Amino acid sequence: MKVEIGIISGSGAYELGAEILEEFEAETPYGKPSSKVQIVEIEKNRAAFIRRHGPEHSIPPHRINHRANIYALHSLGVENVISLGSVGSLKEGIKPPATVIPEDYISPFRVDTFFEDRVEHIAPELDEELRKELKESALELGIDVRYGGVYLQTLGPRLETKAEIRMYCRYADIVGMTVGSEAALSQELGMKFAAICSVDNYAHGISGEIPNFQEILKRAKTNQEKSKAIVLNFIEKY
Repeated sequence: MKVEIGIISGSGAYELGAEILEEFEAETPYGKPSSKVQIVEIEKNRAAFIRRHGPEHSIPPHRINHRANIYALHSLGVENVISLGSVGSLKEGIKPPATVIPEDYISPFRVDTFFEDRVEHIAPELDEELRKELKESALELGIDVRYGGVYLQTLGPRLETKAEIRMYCRYADIVGMTVGSEAALSQELGMKFAAICSVDNYAHGISGEIPNFQEILKRAKTNQEKSKAIVLNFIEKY
């Protein structure tokens, strides 16, 4: 079954809320994806949906099999990959809760690739056309999004130290653990990639609040309803 849109969701978005046509275990040369692949349909438009931390949120960030997730989408004919996930704000001006569609990313600590046995390079990017379409989808729904900004990917599973955040905030606007890996792998396989990021907390040291993972998860479940609405509208209008 060929589908053109792939959705990878993280904290707080374990179900899309669309009609599920099929759900199956995918096999790839890189092992199994994080979850079963769901094929969902909205107004006769189909998308493939993967939960990056598994259906029970049991896979920590550093154990995610990004290559299997991305390859599984590619094998279905996906052309556009959209990432949903929770992030921390590196700027006082990006106050949680907020929704960000980043324009670029930094991933200095982890490099995932399909190009292990040959010399080949990509010029990494977040696809501008796809980003604009997601922004338009948000505007149609009256959802306020921050369009732009830089995402910095760390390794996980721990959150960042105050000293690390002081360094990161000079170069980026939000911090997370997955977008860089997913974006690069998608692009290596010729797929467009964009992210909708749910800002659920200030990063460590930005405010007086000490980040607590369980609290972040609770906020993500509420805040990512906006991200899900944007992507569902995008699928419907595709």
